[in-house]
Parts: sequence; structure tokens; C-alpha cells
Amino acid sequence: MHSTRLLSTLLIAALLLCGSLGLLSCGKEGEEQAAGDEIEWFTSFEEAMDKAKEKNRPVMIDFYTDWCSWCKQLDRTTYADATVMKRAEEFVSIKIDADDQRPLAARYKVGAFPTILFINPEGIEIHRVVGFRPPEDFLKEMDTAMSAFKK
Repeated sequence: MHSTRLLSTLLIAALLLCGSLGLLSCGKEGEEQAAGDEIEWFTSFEEAMDKAKEKNRPVMIDFYTDWCSWCKQLDRTTYADATVMKRAEEFVSIKIDADDQRPLAARYKVGAFPTILFINPEGIEIHRVVGFRPPEDFLKEMDTAMSAFKK
């Protein structure tokens, strides 16, 4: 009986703590979104390609999976960096869950995560980044992709 009561008390405390942390996190995300401080990600490959053709911009595809810890680290650090966000405006950006869109991942021979693929508006690969990169290194990769696009 005593252990049941202790377990119930611990469970309630854990739920309250998780709920409090969740509320803090939601508030912060809402503030960031309201300020427009994030990369505009397409989730539809077709819509993004239409936009890339319309604007004549290169495409940045982030192939990720929900179980990939480095993908989550990329979201938390690199994509949250103000300079990366600003530079991303020069691209049409797409997030593709490789588990949900296996034919597209296979088409581009994506087998490791994260893989960030840069393609031209016709769908031809111009640069590839496999694995996590901190903001400073990712900016160099973006520069390399943009140079390849302009050639």
C-alpha cells in the first residue's frame, strides 16, 4: 500500500514536471515563429520544385528520420542559427522524412542521415552533405552549393 502511494505521488510529480517543461517549450517556439526566426520548409517535393523553377533558385533538401539524433541536433543548432536562416532564404528548402518517402530517398541514393542534398530546379544534384555540420561549417557547404548552382 505504501509503495503504491509513493509510486502514485512520483507519477503525478513527473507528469507535472513534464507538463511544465512542455508549456515552457511551447511558449518559446511560439515566440520564435511569431518573429519569423526559422527556415521556411516545404514538405511537398513537387510544390518546392515548382517554387524553385518559378524563382530560379537552388533547392536544399534535408533528408531526415524521426529516430536520427544528429538530425535533431541539426534542427536545434545549425538550422536555428541566424546566419544559416538568412542564407537559407537564397534556397528553396524542403524537409523530407526518408522513412515516409523512401522512393524519393532512393532516387537520390540517400542512405545515411542527415543527408542534405542541394539540387537545381531540374532536380539534378549539385552538392551533398552527409552528417551533422555546425553552423560555421554548414554555411561553407551552402556557399559551395550556391557556387555550383551559378556555374
